[in-house]
Amino acid sequence: MKVVCDSTVLIGLAKIGKIDLLKQIYREVFIPDAVFNEVVSKGKGRPGVKEISNTEWIKKESIKDKRTVEMFIAEIGQGEAEVLVLGKELNADWLIIDDERARTAAVSAGFNIIGLAGILLLAKQLKLIPSVKPLLEELKDKNFRLSDKIYREVLKKTGEK
Repeated sequence: MKVVCDSTVLIGLAKIGKIDLLKQIYREVFIPDAVFNEVVSKGKGRPGVKEISNTEWIKKESIKDKRTVEMFIAEIGQGEAEVLVLGKELNADWLIIDDERARTAAVSAGFNIIGLAGILLLAKQLKLIPSVKPLLEELKDKNFRLSDKIYREVLKKTGEK
């Protein structure tokens, strides 16, 4: 299974020490250059830098179709645009992406999508974590943007209160 991931999810999982969930669920994850640069180069000293730059299971790939990326940038950011294009180039099964506009574009392009909250929900279903609520709380405590709606939906799906 091929998955392409955006920076927001990587950073969020790194903030709570759970980036390895991606490896446990997907074995390997592809990221475009823009995501690597956003997390590693621009994020020096922040969560995710060490994890992204030192793991073999996170594979950095360069985009071939730069023209399509440029067309997307007007609507979504560089990283999100590269995730969509790399997803197409790799014929990815899933895009792991949180940005709402990028998610809409991904669904329109026919991709399966999942975000950070969905990863945590899946991890609980696979019994990789005992509960989701403490991790969602930790994300909020660490200033990770998570809507109250998503928070409530995930807890409802897990049966946690």
